[in-house]
Amino acid sequence: MNRVIAEPEILLPLPRFLPHWSVVACDQFTSDRGYWDALDAWAGENPSTLRLILPECYLGDDSERARREQIGRTMRDYYNCGVFTQKKNFVFVERTFRSGKVRHGLIAAVDLESYEYKKGNKALVRATEGTVESRLPPRVEIRNRSLLELPHIMLFIDDPRNLVLDTARRCAGETLYNIELPCGGGRVCGTAVNNAGSVESAFDTLAADMKKRYGEELLLLVGDGNHSLAAAKKCYEAAKAEGDETAERKRYALCEIVNLYDGGIAFEPIHRAVFGVNPPDFAAALARRTKGLPVPATLIGGGKEYAFSLPAETISAIALVQEFMEEYTAKKCGEIDYIHGDNVLRALGNKPDCVTVAFSPISKTGFTEYIIQNGVLPKKTFSMGHAEEKRYYLEARRIGKI
Repeated sequence: MNRVIAEPEILLPLPRFLPHWSVVACDQFTSDRGYWDALDAWAGENPSTLRLILPECYLGDDSERARREQIGRTMRDYYNCGVFTQKKNFVFVERTFRSGKVRHGLIAAVDLESYEYKKGNKALVRATEGTVESRLPPRVEIRNRSLLELPHIMLFIDDPRNLVLDTARRCAGETLYNIELPCGGGRVCGTAVNNAGSVESAFDTLAADMKKRYGEELLLLVGDGNHSLAAAKKCYEAAKAEGDETAERKRYALCEIVNLYDGGIAFEPIHRAVFGVNPPDFAAALARRTKGLPVPATLIGGGKEYAFSLPAETISAIALVQEFMEEYTAKKCGEIDYIHGDNVLRALGNKPDCVTVAFSPISKTGFTEYIIQNGVLPKKTFSMGHAEEKRYYLEARRIGKI
């Protein structure tokens, strides 16, 4: 019988390759190529996950096609040339940030038959934010051509008693990796979980507890990597429809599961920037749209501040600005980007053809209830920590034909 959560077959680099292996999720630092240039120099000629992903800062670049093709070749080279060792284990993860804060997680495989990202769904595994359909095709194309998957997907469990991760910690055995991460990423340690059955039983107990608390069947909420998970679902459905031999492997996606109540989980805001606009015109149009709303706010464009207004509730404020930006760029010009970090946002606000809007973080209190009652949040509503605190690629899993 297929389970929503399964013990995964994972590929890990041999110990000698670990020092230059792990890099941050591809959807970070999308407006900062200097960050990725620094990683390129750091990785050098060493085997690295940097050679197995397409950083989103290169989407639309002249080099994008060549980069995609090289990813496929490199995956096969690494797989065939002895870079990896294979394990079948849940992995208990401890991620220590530069601040000293620690986040705990569990590497597992999630059944895509149980996942849905469309608004209003009642799946056991649900998206929490709106999915930008236009961002799926590059991911779908790469995954369809890929021998391996590398996850930056993070899923929430609403587990006040910490049943699942405490069980995984008690069953933790062999240390699989314990490495320093580049560019301020802190440290990550992964240990093999020896008793898969105990972890699966803990998930069963949590599922029953969720049903009792919320009155419906729900087990996991997407915290990060929603577009990657949505692309994985599309790839699996296509493989299943075609009767492809890889369909059963593609039915599952590798992910890290974290507890919503973990002390290492912090919700950080995702700010907005719009490139290719005239700041005074944009600001005037937004001020007209938001006239009469209760909370004074400021956007920055071309190094100047412009006043507008927002609703009192943060999620409603994000939804309003997102809707306005999408309408404005569709009718006139401009391109929206989603920015992590105040320093990056301030630098962009000084560009002559760019406007930026900053948001406050949303609260974890009532998070699950909101999703149940209202469906998905506006797209890019929250981030699980700062950019450097995102998941770094480490484990891999084979999904394609050898």
